[in-house]
Amino acid sequence: MIETMQSVKPGPATVLQTQGARLRVLRDGHEVEALNALAFPYAPGQGDVVLVIGEEPAYVIGVLQTTGDMKLHFPANVHMHAKGAFQFSSGERIELQAPEAKVTAGKWEVVARTLSEKVHNAVRWVKDLASLKAGRRKVSVEGANIERAERHLLKAKKEVRVNGERIHLG
Repeated sequence: MIETMQSVKPGPATVLQTQGARLRVLRDGHEVEALNALAFPYAPGQGDVVLVIGEEPAYVIGVLQTTGDMKLHFPANVHMHAKGAFQFSSGERIELQAPEAKVTAGKWEVVARTLSEKVHNAVRWVKDLASLKAGRRKVSVEGANIERAERHLLKAKKEVRVNGERIHLG
């Protein structure tokens, strides 16, 4: 029969306090110092249940239960790649925040029940065709509305109204 020392035996511990990679954990009714030895960038929080091994200092070698947000902190750039599809999913929402964002794709498709965009300035450059298909369309412009084209065609099945203080034709 192989005997193991009790101090080497892994067991659960509750995180009491964090200070960088150093933690105070409660293990078997005793407070001990533990070092985060996980190979992935996990930021433990108070109340998390972690798997520790060894005596003081003990080492955190696993995460059994987290009570708060999971946080991943990286000290440098992060590159992710998947040979197949890459999918993010959330039960509530997904937020992205950065001083600058860029998406490069062969095709960009947004499928949503409601789309809301709020920007200070917007520029869209389309080389070939820009097409809009809508049930109804409303455009409100506070200042001037300027449209320029080589040709402009306006069609309506019923009536066309032009209302203005002055209308210049030609």
